[in-house]
Amino acid sequence: MDVLMMMRRIIRSVATRGRLIAMSLVGLIGILIGVAINRSDPGSDFVPAEFLDGFGLIIFVPLVALVISTATIGDMLEERNLVYYWLRPIGRWKITLAAWLGAIVVLLPLVLIPMGVLGAIIGTGDDVAGILVGSLIGIVAYSAVFTMLGAFTQRALVVGLVYILLWEGVIAGFSRTAGWFALRTYTRSALANVADVALLDQPPQTTSIVLVTIAVALAAGLITTWRLNTMDVD
Repeated sequence: MDVLMMMRRIIRSVATRGRLIAMSLVGLIGILIGVAINRSDPGSDFVPAEFLDGFGLIIFVPLVALVISTATIGDMLEERNLVYYWLRPIGRWKITLAAWLGAIVVLLPLVLIPMGVLGAIIGTGDDVAGILVGSLIGIVAYSAVFTMLGAFTQRALVVGLVYILLWEGVIAGFSRTAGWFALRTYTRSALANVADVALLDQPPQTTSIVLVTIAVALAAGLITTWRLNTMDVD
């Protein structure tokens, strides 16, 4: 019951009108671009999954996950509300779980609805299924990592943007070894496997994608819990 109570409070805190409108507008931009592509008859060389990958999995999903997830614990630290949980006999792992689940609840409709609509506009049923699966993998993994980041620094948005742009956007693109440590490798591979398109050379198989996602979420959760156990809250 403690987890559900905290999760509801976190959702109310994170899902502010400003955040929801801003992130929805980003998704709407992608949909409008998709409509323009659909009406322009892009030709046989156009691969819908490549656009879904470029806009959805490389830009939209990690960006929205960053904005929402870093705020779960980050907002409580900034507003000094976390101390109220410290005064109750609540396991720190419950706070971590509530924050992660709260982020996922907010992200699911915020991400899956525009991505599903975009996939339906420009692609086939396989493309829709692929972008939804890839986005779901991204929601689970990115939310765990960025929730952890929000527990460590008040500059989580900046640090997260550097990670997305520099590590995932540049370094992982040039180094295959670095790519295995980039979450986008697994979200893109999920899209490629489901939609049966070639987006990466030798993408991980479904079993590996699921195992890595679980491992990332578990590791991030353990680190977040450790951070909550060791920090001082005034």
